Amino acid sequence: MGGIGPADNADNADNADNADNADNADNAAAGGRGRASGGRPVGLSPALAFEANEDWFRANRWPPQDLAILATDLRSRTLANAPVAFRPEDWSFVHFAVVATTQFAQETMGGATPVWTSIAIPPPPAIVPVPPAPPAMTPIEQELAELQEIAEFRAGVLAEALEQRDNVLGYFRGVLTFRGQTHPWTTRLAHVAIRVGQFLAMHHKMQHARPRPSRLFPALMPPIDPPGHAAYPSGHATEAYLLALLLGQVMPGPAWGEGVGGARAPVSATEATDGAIAGDITDRVRDLPGVADRMKNTPLWRIAERIARNREVLGVHYPSDSEAGLRLAAQALPILLACPLVGAAGTGAIDRATAEWA
Repeated sequence: MGGIGPADNADNADNADNADNADNADNAAAGGRGRASGGRPVGLSPALAFEANEDWFRANRWPPQDLAILATDLRSRTLANAPVAFRPEDWSFVHFAVVATTQFAQETMGGATPVWTSIAIPPPPAIVPVPPAPPAMTPIEQELAELQEIAEFRAGVLAEALEQRDNVLGYFRGVLTFRGQTHPWTTRLAHVAIRVGQFLAMHHKMQHARPRPSRLFPALMPPIDPPGHAAYPSGHATEAYLLALLLGQVMPGPAWGEGVGGARAPVSATEATDGAIAGDITDRVRDLPGVADRMKNTPLWRIAERIARNREVLGVHYPSDSEAGLRLAAQALPILLACPLVGAAGTGAIDRATAEWA
């Protein structure tokens, strides 16, 4: 991802938020060498030949003092041709995402207050100091037992899960191969999903302050150090599901299962807050009528599920953390679509990205 990384990637948090390097991240492959630029240093380069009656090379600076066109004609041409404003397409992917997040945070959708403040998830299962005698199990014990059972898959997913720590977007790009150079607006939209997902996840993590699974059950011993923030909701799940939902709005049918039972948005905001599940995070959205089939038949959604589940296999998230991220993403989508930078007809990222796939 370069200039921005998933919320759970604590190891690279400093680099992920380093906005000064975001332009380098966007242009990493522009020179064909697959690495970020270190800038554009300009020093004193030796001349190609001695000057008359001299036996040493003079130094050339930039711009050359003997090349007047750079200081006069080129300057006037540049000023005459410059755009009158900094256009949306001039923004780097990362910075565009930050600006879109500010719109998301302010969007009222015609109401009196920002809508995102009404996005809600139920609290995680309570920690019971004295568990009941077996075979009875509390909800959190059931989750820990599931994590212990799926830990046997670690060897099979470890390389994938480690790559997904800070490269969630790379797996979505593989569904119908695209990158920043080929689909710049699709890439901007993807960065928006990740940044907004971070914003929402961190807000709710601070509210719920849930310890990581290995704090309650050290025998899980994750193969990586748990990130330095609370578990609930999963940042990876929030970002991945929001990526699936936003990309589903713009990518062609094969990416979201057109004609085979898939959907651009397998879960709606209404379903994510349905009364049958709203009060208990251990009740799953997928158990609502028709939802599981839409999820199963939507390739983008299956990538998101895989990313979220791999975090559980590592032992750094409970299943309910992933469910909470799903619900946050579904509630965030309509707010994002109302933001001008994202949803404005003709000029928003949705319409511009859709045109890239035409």
